[in-house]
Amino acid sequence: MTRDESRLVRGATGLRLKARWWALITMIWLAALMPAASYAAEYTIGPAPAWVVPTMPGFPSADAISQGSYGEVYLLTDSQVLAGDQQRVTYHRLVTTAINASGVSAVANIQISFDPSYQTLVLHSINIVRHGHVIAKLATARIQVLQREAELEARIYDGTKTVSVALDDVREGDTVDYSYSTTGRNPVFKGLDFGRDPLQFAVPIARIHMRLLVPQDKHVTFAERNTAIKPVVSEHNGLRDYVWDVTNPPVLKVENDAPLWYMPYAEAAWSEFADWAAVARWAQPLYQVPASLSPELQAQVDRIAKAEPTSAGRMLAVLRLVQSEVRYLGVEIGQNSHAPNPPDLVYARRFGDCKDKTLLTLTLLDRLGIEAHAALVNTSLQRGLADLLPSPGLFDHVLVQARLDGKTWWIDPTRYTQKADLAHLYQPDYGLALIVGSATQALTPMKRADKASAARQLNVVFDASAGFDKPVRYTLETTITGVFAEALRARLTTINASDAEKTFLNFRATRYPHVKLAAPLQIKDDEAANRIVIKETYTIADMVTPSGDGKQRVADIILPDISQVMREPSATDRKSPLHLAYPQDVSQHTEILLPANWPLKPSNATIDDPAFHFEQTVLIDGARVTMLDHYQALTDEVPAQDMPRYVSNLARARNSVGYELSWGKTAAATTTTAAPATQPSTLDRMNWPLVMLTLGIFAFWPWMAFKAYRYDPPPSVESDPRWQGIGGWLLLLTVLLALRPLVYGSSLLHLVRILFSDKWAQLTTYGSHSYHALYAPTMLLELTDAVAQLTFSLLLLLLLFQRRSSFPRVALLVIVSGVIVHLGDVGLASMVPIKNISLSTTKAVWNVIGTVVWSAYLLQSRRVKATFVRRYRASMSPPLSQLAEQVS
Repeated sequence: MTRDESRLVRGATGLRLKARWWALITMIWLAALMPAASYAAEYTIGPAPAWVVPTMPGFPSADAISQGSYGEVYLLTDSQVLAGDQQRVTYHRLVTTAINASGVSAVANIQISFDPSYQTLVLHSINIVRHGHVIAKLATARIQVLQREAELEARIYDGTKTVSVALDDVREGDTVDYSYSTTGRNPVFKGLDFGRDPLQFAVPIARIHMRLLVPQDKHVTFAERNTAIKPVVSEHNGLRDYVWDVTNPPVLKVENDAPLWYMPYAEAAWSEFADWAAVARWAQPLYQVPASLSPELQAQVDRIAKAEPTSAGRMLAVLRLVQSEVRYLGVEIGQNSHAPNPPDLVYARRFGDCKDKTLLTLTLLDRLGIEAHAALVNTSLQRGLADLLPSPGLFDHVLVQARLDGKTWWIDPTRYTQKADLAHLYQPDYGLALIVGSATQALTPMKRADKASAARQLNVVFDASAGFDKPVRYTLETTITGVFAEALRARLTTINASDAEKTFLNFRATRYPHVKLAAPLQIKDDEAANRIVIKETYTIADMVTPSGDGKQRVADIILPDISQVMREPSATDRKSPLHLAYPQDVSQHTEILLPANWPLKPSNATIDDPAFHFEQTVLIDGARVTMLDHYQALTDEVPAQDMPRYVSNLARARNSVGYELSWGKTAAATTTTAAPATQPSTLDRMNWPLVMLTLGIFAFWPWMAFKAYRYDPPPSVESDPRWQGIGGWLLLLTVLLALRPLVYGSSLLHLVRILFSDKWAQLTTYGSHSYHALYAPTMLLELTDAVAQLTFSLLLLLLLFQRRSSFPRVALLVIVSGVIVHLGDVGLASMVPIKNISLSTTKAVWNVIGTVVWSAYLLQSRRVKATFVRRYRASMSPPLSQLAEQVS
């Protein structure tokens, strides 16, 4: 592929960064391992193959010229492939016009890459077209062959060489037209071919010509994506000829932060691999474990088998062995681009790439009796693999799928050494994987990572209890797990403790310029749980600033750790989806210790978006302000059409983060006021689940009272008319029943005030200073009891004055049930450490005594039996005598 073609595919992105110093050393060392270079020509010059069809360049439109990148306009990209039975020949031609000085620099330098281990390069033509005249440059051009390892910084040496051509006398308006061909097929693919060619770019191009010739008896599958263009097919000389020809395709630009699996460009693909099963069969011999091991490798198998009695322990021991003792370095020349080296060799030289380390891992697991397979993945395309034609060229990484006790585990021997136990072992989810095995028929979904695999929990304290005019102690304890812990652990191996401390301090200083270190940075690494706890201790000498009008003083509580995950995207008006970091779960518990009790107001804000959930609760407890912030990503991308909604909700969430304290310059501390960054609406702060539960309680007990009102038992047969009427002890009971609605009504009003105020949030929100797990059930039980007792107290008064036969039994049920619930309430309240809900044990004892006395009275009293004799049905229907009088 030429430099110009590479620039087309990448949307004219520019040159790569230079390799690091060690890259040069590694290249020299590896070159020493290679055979001595031949003095034969690295390329030849000759005519284009006879089967190549000459193609005329296109004519760019004025709009295309205006959109030209790097001062150049592409007139033609021509790719023609002859995939024969014995060999593969690929012809390329590129025609580009320089429209300014920048374009001259771009078109005057040509770079062509090829792999000399299996390819030969032939240069056909290099011409400059100026005012209609063709100037041949191939014979006079300065041509050099360079050993440029584009992937060396990633520790991959693939042996690729680059033919670099520097043209002289190139001017504005000149058109550079050059062509070349490569002959050769990577032997690792066993004579099978595949390919993908774009039919659309991020820069304007006047004509795209793509051609494929295959023997007529060769079975090839074709697929076009994002286009309705189909190839023109013809047959001649025993070959089937496919041609795709596109003129002035629309320019399509994809934002840099789009998901890598988002592939909107039109393209044509072809493959001799009929399905994913065929690709798996091709890979099987490459990952076949050897029949025997070197003594050194066998000794490791024996050591692990003796030290680890369980399969899980053995798998982890193998993983750590390969991760820690075999460094990552890939020598991917020729067929080693896809074929791993023998495990004995890899372990002996202690380096290898993902293929080498995977086969070594599979070999050790096999010797230890653990079922495992290689799993091919694409770390960029991920789930996008499902939309592409099957071929080996789609994969850029390989890892291991292991089976233990019927459960599937994904492990990657190329990751930084993982010392976590099996429950906390982190593995990125690459979407889809091709398991290398005879049973494979399709791609296999990988396990979707949970939120714990990328979680951060922060506990932050701003201690201003001595006053904001004195240094504020600023402490942070951050607990990170999963991928964050692994990344930090790897980073800490490359820097010393002093540099790490400075890095953290500088990050805090970007928010608080006057911050100073108060205690050394503490880092505790629990490798088994894959968890790191970091403790930072600072003082902020002056965190108070004047307000904009100069009339007030302001102290901003800034939460950078959680606000940075909600940054606004660089491009919000977009045509491509936005890629989000997923999974990601960040929560922060912040306490502000004030110098006195200030008149602050609690608040709550919740923003729910299909892409994320954010919630902030601000609780006030005397001189303590507690902020609970939580952000959780819910997906890994936002569709372009949903960006307005997402950006709006993200801004709402971002504006909710933090807290602002402000007070007058001359006001005393006790008159200080404060407000959050944003004040949520009443509807946002309403606890709707609690409202619905309360309404349900208020509806249920009146319904039950109505049912009880219709209860109609027969009166006592032993009633004595001399005892009828309300008198004696029954008069006292009547007075007590008349007081019950007042008592329970007052209690109910007090409870409702707590439930629908900020006190409820303080008592029932986890992390609050006043929180206790039993507050919510205790208060809800009290609410239910208060509503029930108030409702049935009113019912008892109605039944009493109607002298209904049901009164004694309903009264007995209400009194007994009330004391039972009251005792349960006392039991719950006794376990609450803070006396926000106080219940008297003495009162409970007197309630039990009163219940026993009045229950006995209702069951045995002659006055009760004589007074409550009226039936419900009698009150609903007139007597028969009255009916007779009405009829007559």
